[in-house]
This record gives sequence, structure tokens and C-alpha cells, in this order.
Amino acid sequence: MIIPKSGDIVKIGDELGFEEQFLGSQDSTYSENGNIYAAINGILSINEKDRIIHINAHNEEKRTIPKEGDLIIGEISMIRKSSVGVRLVSLNDKVIIKNGTFANIHVSSVSKSYVDKLDNVFQKTDLIRARVLTKFGKEWKIATNAPNLGVIISNCKYCGHKMERKGRDQVKCPFCNHSERKKIAEDYGQVEIQLRF
Repeated sequence: MIIPKSGDIVKIGDELGFEEQFLGSQDSTYSENGNIYAAINGILSINEKDRIIHINAHNEEKRTIPKEGDLIIGEISMIRKSSVGVRLVSLNDKVIIKNGTFANIHVSSVSKSYVDKLDNVFQKTDLIRARVLTKFGKEWKIATNAPNLGVIISNCKYCGHKMERKGRDQVKCPFCNHSERKKIAEDYGQVEIQLRF
């Protein structure tokens, strides 16, 4: 049997390698009797460095359901004592049409530094960029604890003008001079959202 190589098109049930050689990915492969097989149709990707086999599905571009590692843009919809509710707007730059997709950021996943109160770093209607961690019940757990993650657009809660960045974790309204502390992404104020449908 010829074992396929990276870039080959594979179909469900094709043998891809041996468990002694590689690790399969849970979302696209399965193992049986020490062999790794394709669980979906798609293009084979073999990461030689990390020894991981993955299959990129032909319909990956159309996917609107998050999975671990995806980047999302969401709107803060609720601030609780230990978590923040987020309505997902986009997934990997693709618009999510369905409005019922929600996620949560636990206080421990907001920043690498200590956060005492969540309403000190987020406000309702802030647009954030976050990374998907896992699914918990009907909601997704997400995190903003990396430099490229956090608030990307914020409007003043008093007058509605777009807040400008002032320092590492401060934003200020150019109209009414109101300022706030935020967990902001490193490219805050430079983000032009061009979403795909």
C-alpha cells in the first residue's frame, strides 16, 4: 500500500500512516490497530516537525462553527463577576450570519496580568478579537490573553465617539475626554474590519 504524502487528496478510510510515526488530529483522523486513517475527505497536511497528520476539508472555507485555535471577532454583550459574555460576529474573518453563537471569557483568560474587575477592562458593545479554547455546554470558551487579542474597537459610553489609544492599556474619547482602562489588542485603532460573507 502506498502511504499518501502532504498535499495529496484523501478520502474517508484511506490509510495515512502509523501511530508510532505520527499523531492524528481528532477532528479529521481516527486510529485503528496502530494505523491512522482519514475520517473526512480533503487535502492531507503532514507537519513533520510536530509529527501531526491533519486533513483540511474542502469545505473549510464555508465553516461557521468554531473549533479550537480559531480567531473570532465578537461583541461584548454581558459582563458578569467572573466572566464576560460575547456574541460572535466573525470566525476567521468570515461573517457568522446566525446570531445565536455565544462565547465566554473567564477572568483567568482575559490577560496575562491580574484583572480585578472585568468592567475595568471591557464594556458592553466593545468589539474584541479572541482565540477559541474549547466548547463548554452550548457556549464556547475563548481567551484574550495574548498581545494580538483583546479590544479592537471601543466607543465612548457617554457620547458614542470612537475611543483612541493612549498608552499600553488606556483609551480616551477625543470628544468628551473620558478615558478608560482596557485589555486592548496591540493593533487597536489600526484595525479595518473587512469581513467575508
